[in-house]
Amino acid sequence: MRASISTTVNRQAWDREARLALPHDRPMAPGRVEWTQYPGHGPSTELFGDVNGLTVAELGCGNGDNLAPLAARGAHCVGVDLAPTQISRARIRWGHLPIQFHCGDARVFLTRTRPLDICFSIFGAIGLCPPEQLLPLIAQQLRPGGRLLFSVPDPTWLGPRRALMRLADGSHVPVARWLSGLEGWKAAVNAAGLHHRHVDSILTPDGDATCCLLVRAQKPAAERDG
Repeated sequence: MRASISTTVNRQAWDREARLALPHDRPMAPGRVEWTQYPGHGPSTELFGDVNGLTVAELGCGNGDNLAPLAARGAHCVGVDLAPTQISRARIRWGHLPIQFHCGDARVFLTRTRPLDICFSIFGAIGLCPPEQLLPLIAQQLRPGGRLLFSVPDPTWLGPRRALMRLADGSHVPVARWLSGLEGWKAAVNAAGLHHRHVDSILTPDGDATCCLLVRAQKPAAERDG
């Protein structure tokens, strides 16, 4: 599937998902960062460390829930999402926090934003657009020593659902995904000029299958003169 077609498909899918949830949105209080498909399961904000004063961007931020805990800890947060209604939801839920939300393609955003200390994606842009296009842009925009963290669904967990997403009303919409296993994501991260630090398989709450892959990488620090 061509990148332009996949962009349209994914924008329509997540916009439709957001329209179903929009009537129920209201201002919220920050919770935890959810890296997996199961709320309350797996790691949370501890993966970021101290974010006070750092510039943090989420690519494919959806309703903004995963940015809010970082903003509450003093990070300068920016969220970008392809779907306009997702950004509308995020502004309703988190307009009382100092988070900048932008509607647009993450690849375009990365060519225009200021340097980033941390970039992350949770079932977001990474995995939903071509990684050979997105990952090098992330590497370019990170400051030396900056970090990339992302989670993506495990291909076996998705199974035949990889090309469809089930919505809250029971309907299904097509989606375009770029799936890989642990070794594939390691190779993609390294090819982009980043160093993978941790690549983990996260099990489902009952422990009988892998639900997602969690990747942590870092841009090499600048070499000192002399």
